[in-house]
Amino acid sequence: MNQIAPPQHPDRPRVVTFGGGKGGTGKSTLCADIARALTRYQGRVLCVDASWHTPTLNILLGANEPAFDLGADGSHCLGEEGAHIADFIVGTAYTNVYLASLAAARRYPFTRPRVRPEEIIAQLHQLDFDWVLIDLPPSLSPFDVGLFTLSDTPILVGTPDPAAIRVMAQFLRASLFSAIGYHPQAPDFEEELVEVLYKQPLWLNTRSLRYDAPSAQSRAIIDETARQLEVYMVVNMVREGAEHDLGFVLSHALHRELQVFPRVLASIDYADRRWFYNRRTTGTGTSRNEEGLTNDIELLSRHIRDVQLVDMRYPRPIPTRGDAHPAMLMGLNPELSRNEVRQYCRRLWEGYRREASISLVFTEPTRRMEIAEELEGLYRHVLTMPSENFSRAEVDEAVRNYERERTATPAPARQEHPTPQPPRPPEFTPPAQPSAHEAETPPEQPDAPAAEEGAGARRAVATKSPGDAIAALRRRHGLSLQELSSRTHIGVKYLAAIETVDSDVLPRPVYLRGYLREISRVFDVPAQPLIEDYFRYLDQS
Repeated sequence: MNQIAPPQHPDRPRVVTFGGGKGGTGKSTLCADIARALTRYQGRVLCVDASWHTPTLNILLGANEPAFDLGADGSHCLGEEGAHIADFIVGTAYTNVYLASLAAARRYPFTRPRVRPEEIIAQLHQLDFDWVLIDLPPSLSPFDVGLFTLSDTPILVGTPDPAAIRVMAQFLRASLFSAIGYHPQAPDFEEELVEVLYKQPLWLNTRSLRYDAPSAQSRAIIDETARQLEVYMVVNMVREGAEHDLGFVLSHALHRELQVFPRVLASIDYADRRWFYNRRTTGTGTSRNEEGLTNDIELLSRHIRDVQLVDMRYPRPIPTRGDAHPAMLMGLNPELSRNEVRQYCRRLWEGYRREASISLVFTEPTRRMEIAEELEGLYRHVLTMPSENFSRAEVDEAVRNYERERTATPAPARQEHPTPQPPRPPEFTPPAQPSAHEAETPPEQPDAPAAEEGAGARRAVATKSPGDAIAALRRRHGLSLQELSSRTHIGVKYLAAIETVDSDVLPRPVYLRGYLREISRVFDVPAQPLIEDYFRYLDQS
């Protein structure tokens, strides 16, 4: 989740922004489709068309054409006293999907009201919606970039063509430029930071920013902003297999250039029928309302709903050093197998060598082949590493270090106005404790294996596993395994293994955590206690 955005609170909607700076990449279509997908989980969704001049989202959602008042009287436009974005919300052709067009919130044509992005975000947080999806126009204006920077889940949307790659990289530069101004300590060093920012070339990077910073404080603000700006990426209109890996290569390259790591949410295949239909349909008629969503859209909506799982699978790459885990160097969860790490490294290496358009990301185009050579050496290193280097102990240590860095104490300025926290929900029921008789049993001796096995069997009988608790929750909700599978998109085989704690069938830990989180969402129980109890039980068994 983006840490530049205002602090999360369960009573406010989650804001997702589709940007990228270039038109024709399918941002509006993705926004409309994701809104429809999110309503399947009993959520109310507000779509915001952020184009002041050429609104189009109303066509895809079957809403009326946005209108505004040319006269001196009438409703206030945004930026005027008493105006609120809630005054411009209208219904759409889809149940629980609403639309607010900024084009209807202006008083004069082609003239944007004087309103700041933080004001719009604050008003959106006051609305009674579960989700707010913002469709940004093809622009790099400070207002549009500010909305992107302050959203909870900012998503870069691009296509595989070189022009889109260049604009995406430049849009991310503008976002970093904007995010530095939103840092809590930025007002204390305003003069320094303004001088640094306006010295930058058009193709700025973190190296040039740090080089021009006159003090250690301003350099610390730049570094912290790059870490806190959490961005995501969707590569749209993918036509061939090689383009499916382009997002991961772009993500790696942008991190090397800007220290901002856009995690890949999905690669959307080019569907001739879907794009032809959207081009020819004006949003009226029941056939569009009944049109099914593609598997790519369903997967993307699932990743947006549980973006923490994406953060866990793709942690931010750590600085290069000799003793670092290869997976952590590339931004990959070290709990994955050596084969998966090897395949991911090879995809990055081949992507750098194959895609000449990656050079458009860098200030110095020669960086592309330099990084390709580094990845070739890393790939050979992974091939020669023994399996012991992927042991559970090392993985746990790497994950702990990463979590410790992510949960570091935030800047003091963020704590001046803390967000009120709701009452803490009841924790997941822990496994039953051993009986009093077992507590009095003397510890087993090393030279008595039979006694040790007997005591272990008694503990297994007396201890209720978290899998039993999950099965009890399922029965309490009156769900079969097949019905739970359809709600969670988890295979029946794995659901049965989770309930019986069958270690031979259970998926790898990184996937198991995601499955347990999804099960917790369906049963409306806290996820983290369930995950901790389950893995604690696995370690003890």
